[in-house]
Amino acid sequence: MFNNKKYLIYLAFLMVLGSCKKFLEENPKGLITNTNFYQTTDDAIAAVNAVYTTLRPDVALGLPGIYLTEMISDDGTMSPTATQVGERLELENMIYSSQHGIIKTVWTNAYISINSANTVLKYVYDSSKIRPNIVRRVRGEACFIRAFNYFRLVQLYGDVPLVLTPSEIGVSNLSPARTPVKVVYDSIISDLQYAEQNLDDSYDYNNAKNGGRATAAAAKALLGKVYLTMAGYPLNDASKYQMAADKLNEIIVNKGTYDLDLNPSYSGIFSAATSVKAADKERIFYCRGTSGMAPDYQAFTRMKSTYLQFKYAVPSKEYIPYTTNATTDKYFSLSGGIRLSSIEVDDAITSAIPIGFSFNFGGVLYDSFYMSSNGFISFRSRSNAPPNISTATDPVVGPLMDNLNGTGGTASYLLSGSAPNRVLTLEWANWRWRTGTTVANNISFQAQLYEDGRIQFNYNCPTGPVNNAASAIGVRYPSSYLAFKNTNTTGGFSWVASNTGYSSSVNKFQYSNGDSTTELIINQNLRAVYEVSDSRRTTSTDFLGTVINKYNDVTNTGYTDNADDFIWLRYSDVLLMYAEALMEIGGVTNMDNALAVVNSIRKAHGGTAIQDLKYTGQDDLRQKIRLERRRELAFEGHRWYDLKRWNIIVQTIKSNLSFQYSRPMSYYDFLTDNVKLLPIPYAELVNNPNLTQNPGY
Repeated sequence: MFNNKKYLIYLAFLMVLGSCKKFLEENPKGLITNTNFYQTTDDAIAAVNAVYTTLRPDVALGLPGIYLTEMISDDGTMSPTATQVGERLELENMIYSSQHGIIKTVWTNAYISINSANTVLKYVYDSSKIRPNIVRRVRGEACFIRAFNYFRLVQLYGDVPLVLTPSEIGVSNLSPARTPVKVVYDSIISDLQYAEQNLDDSYDYNNAKNGGRATAAAAKALLGKVYLTMAGYPLNDASKYQMAADKLNEIIVNKGTYDLDLNPSYSGIFSAATSVKAADKERIFYCRGTSGMAPDYQAFTRMKSTYLQFKYAVPSKEYIPYTTNATTDKYFSLSGGIRLSSIEVDDAITSAIPIGFSFNFGGVLYDSFYMSSNGFISFRSRSNAPPNISTATDPVVGPLMDNLNGTGGTASYLLSGSAPNRVLTLEWANWRWRTGTTVANNISFQAQLYEDGRIQFNYNCPTGPVNNAASAIGVRYPSSYLAFKNTNTTGGFSWVASNTGYSSSVNKFQYSNGDSTTELIINQNLRAVYEVSDSRRTTSTDFLGTVINKYNDVTNTGYTDNADDFIWLRYSDVLLMYAEALMEIGGVTNMDNALAVVNSIRKAHGGTAIQDLKYTGQDDLRQKIRLERRRELAFEGHRWYDLKRWNIIVQTIKSNLSFQYSRPMSYYDFLTDNVKLLPIPYAELVNNPNLTQNPGY
C-alpha cells in the first residue's frame, strides 16, 4: 500500500501546500520530516492544516469520492451530452473492475490523508513550546480526519488495513493486511470520542484561517452517523440506535452552544456569497470554496463545473416530475357522459364530483374535482374565475383557462376502463371562445385524467381564431406551475413548456387540413422523488430534472473558480438521523417525536405548501423518513451509504436502472450482494501481497 515511497513524496508536497497562507492562513515552515519541525504553536497548526489539504481532491480534482457514490446510487446518472468515457459508463452500469481509476483514486486519497493525520498524531504532543490547548485541538482535528477517512473506506471496501502510525522508511507497516470491519469501527469511535472532547465548539466563518475546521459538533455528528451505520448492515448492531439518538441529541439540545440551527432558506445553505455562508447555521463540517486564487492553491471547488458545465452526472429519471409531448389525431367527441348543465352558462363552477379513483396530482391524492365553465378543473373548492396560472395557489388542471361561455354548449364527464387503468374524461363541447363576442360557439376541448398519473388535453377548433391570444393552458400545483405556449403562427403547433412564463399565443387548435386536432400529454412521474410543490426540487434539479444545480456559484461566471462550499455534515442531516434512530427504537412517543422532527425540516426547506407527513405504523414511518433523507440531502454524497446500511441497495439499484433505461428487472440480475463493496484496487494488490480481494472481482 505504501510501497515505492510515492506516498512519502506526495505527503511532503501536501505539507508544503497545506501550510500556505492562502489555505487556513498559515505560513510555510518547510517539510515535515521529524520532530525538529514541531517547535512552535504555528508549526503544529501548519501541520494539521496540511491534513485538511488532503481532503480537497474531493472537491477540486474531479470529485472522485463524491462523484463515485452519486453514480453508483439511484440518484445520479450519465448525461447524454457528457463525454461517454468508459469508466463513467462502468460506474453507471455497475460493471467496474478492480482496475477502475476512480475507485483506485478514492482509496489512494484516503490513505494519503490518513498518513498525514498519523504524522501529526505522532509528532505533535505536549511540549513546553506549544500551548497545551493547541496540542489537544490539533490532535483532535487529526483524529477527526483520520476517522472521517476510515469511515468512508470501511463502508466502501469492507475490511481495510488499519494503519495508525505514519508510513516512514524503516518502519514495518508498509504492507498491512486487512483489518476486520468491527475493529476498524472501534478505532473510528475512539478517534471521534477524543475529538469531541478536545475540539472547539464553533468557529467564525469570516475568520479565513479557521473556517472549515472540525468542531466538537462535527465529531458528535460523525459519531452519531457511525453509530447509526453500525446499527444497520453489515454489523446489524441494533443497540447502536439508542447510542446514535443520544449522541445526536447532544447536538440538538446544545445547538446554541454550537451555533447551529435549521436555515430557513434552503437555497441559502448552498449560496456562494460569503455573507450568506457566514449567516448559515446549517454547516457543521465543510470544505470551504474561495474564488480568485491561483489554481495551484486549490481553494475553489469544482462542483459547478462537474454538475453544470460538463454534466458528468445528472439526476436520474426518478427526479423528473413529468415529461410532455404533443401529437395530432382526430377529435373524438365524448359519448355517454354525465351532463353538467349547471355550467352550460357564463361563469359557473360545479360542486365536488367524485373522480372515481384516487388521482395523484403532484404527489397528493385527490378523490373529487370541480369543473368550471371557464375551461379548468380544480381539486379544491374555488371561484369560477379563470386562475392566473403563474400566481394561483390551488391545484388546477386547465386545458383552456379563459373567460369562456358555455351557453349553447354541453359539459359532461365520463369514467371509463377498469382499475388500475381507469380514465376520467371531461368535455367542454361546442363552447364559446370568448365571452362577450358575437362569434358563434366554435371550440370543443377535453381534459383526461388517467389513473397512472397522465394528463391529456384534446382540442377541436373548426373555425378561425377568435381569442385575444391570452389564454392559459397548463397545470398549477400549490407552489409551481407548468404552462404551455404555441410558438407557431402559421397554422401548425410548436408547443413549449415553461414554469417561469405565462402561456400565450394560443389562437386556435386547427391544422391546415381543418380535420386534425392537437393533443397535449403531461406524463406525471409517480416515482418522482420530490412532490412538485416541494421548493427543494428546484434547488436540487431544474424543473424538468436535467441538471444538478445545487452547487451554482452565481457570484462567479466561470466554472473552475467557484466559491461554493461542499458540506459533508450539516444540521438537517443530524435531525434526520436523530429521527431515524428514534423511529427504529420504536414506541409511539419516539415515533411521534421523529415525525415532528421530519415535518419541521419539510416546512423549513420544502415550503408551507407541502403537507405534513402522517404515518400508520413503524414501517410506513421508516419509508417516509428514508424518502425525506433523499429529498433533503440530494446530491450531497449520502445516498449510496444510506442504501447500503438499510440493506436495500441491490434491489433499489436494479429497479432504478430498469426504470432509467426501460429494461426488464431481470436484465440486471448480474447485480448481486457483491456490489455492496467496491473492489480493492488492483495496483494495491500487486504492491501489497498481504491484501485480498473482495468477492466477485
